[in-house]
Amino acid sequence: RESEMSFRPGGKTPTFGFNGSYLGPVIRVRRGDKPVARVTNRLQENITLHWHGLIIPGEVDGGPYNIIAPGDTWRAPLSIDQPAATLWYHPHLYPATAELVLKGLAGLFVIDDEESDGLGLPSRWGVDDIPVVLQDRRYDKSGAFFHSFNPITVAVGYVGDTMLVNGAVDPVAKTAKGWVRLRILNGSNARNYRLALSDNRAFHVIASDGGLLEQPVTMKELPITAGERYEIMVDARDGKPFDLVSLPVLHQPAMRLPPFDQPLPLATFQPDGADGTGRMPDSLAKIPSLPQTLPPVSQGLVMQMYRDAEARKLMTDAGLMEMAKSGKTDPAVVAKMVDLIANQPAMPLKAQLTANGVNGKPFSFVESGFDAPLNTDLVWAISEETDSMLHPVHIHGCQFRITSLDRKPPPAHMAGWKDVAPIENGGTAEIYVRFPQPATADAPFMVHCHNLEHEDSGMMTEFSVTKPAKG
Repeated sequence: RESEMSFRPGGKTPTFGFNGSYLGPVIRVRRGDKPVARVTNRLQENITLHWHGLIIPGEVDGGPYNIIAPGDTWRAPLSIDQPAATLWYHPHLYPATAELVLKGLAGLFVIDDEESDGLGLPSRWGVDDIPVVLQDRRYDKSGAFFHSFNPITVAVGYVGDTMLVNGAVDPVAKTAKGWVRLRILNGSNARNYRLALSDNRAFHVIASDGGLLEQPVTMKELPITAGERYEIMVDARDGKPFDLVSLPVLHQPAMRLPPFDQPLPLATFQPDGADGTGRMPDSLAKIPSLPQTLPPVSQGLVMQMYRDAEARKLMTDAGLMEMAKSGKTDPAVVAKMVDLIANQPAMPLKAQLTANGVNGKPFSFVESGFDAPLNTDLVWAISEETDSMLHPVHIHGCQFRITSLDRKPPPAHMAGWKDVAPIENGGTAEIYVRFPQPATADAPFMVHCHNLEHEDSGMMTEFSVTKPAKG
């Protein structure tokens, strides 16, 4: 539905929301449940609703073909058969996903199961089990969220200058005193973050996109790209407050414009409530071992950018690359970059839709993708050739394991179940994947960059899942 919100003093911003003004309710289910989602579109434009991370058939996946027209209700039976995890839902309408998500159409989808119940993890929602939805936004002169498919945003992605956490600016969470569990979703259109805690204390990653890890992974900095989720545990038994902070990111000069050129507090946590009962286990979930001998690569996916030279020239001429090398923020360069981001004319639609692609061509509704075998162990290779841009690559209909990242074993916090594989700087990832659910040519799965401006400018392809592999 349409609505509006006051994110800043003295103004209202037009928004979209599920069952409310902005974002949507947390949908919580258990493994083995068979809920039916009924999605009614009260907007004046088409939407779809994708269940990001759910392993379900293509006909209910909510991709670009599952259109819900204004006034219509889509009925989606969802059979839940996967481990406990923090997933999410959002529109997937091509080429308008970026703007629909930007206006507020997103929400968390949480799965519980017996294995996670028995671990004694913090589980009191809003008390010691806290959702953290990260989104960056920029406003236009009218107070609406800025959005434009211009040469900068089509190449770099959405560059906000204001942070929203759970739809609020600088929120404060009063929590239990004890172990605190943060379920973090990077719901931004394109921005990635380096998360840390303000007092430099360590935290412990216990889950990635598709569920719990085998053991907690102790870290002080956590990179998280668009679409990814991580659950972390913070030892707040001393009752001392702390901030979740975003540190300046590497390799992406446009994403280090103020206020992201310095450590930026995102949310404050005050563990001054009653003592919590949740604990930190030594071990978490049982994850099947990878085969000693993996199958050969059966599918390559190359993320490609066809019109980024124009953006690179504009940013170079503005002095961004030199500013990045210097490590110092130059207000004159920042002003030029903000002008490029906010005031460059939007690209013609045809130019937008052919700006990016996968395997040599932009997404097209009229060209069939490829076919993957049902219930078959596969290895896919994801790359970007000479491109240096960050591409968080999301695959529908599965949870996979990253077997190598830039030809090395993945870091421990990425060794569990994933549905987003980030690559950058000419990077590569190989994944071990299996598709238990079918997807027809009329209701296919998608694979795409979760930089939503990249997705909406062609960096997406489709695939069907029909028959098991022969032999």
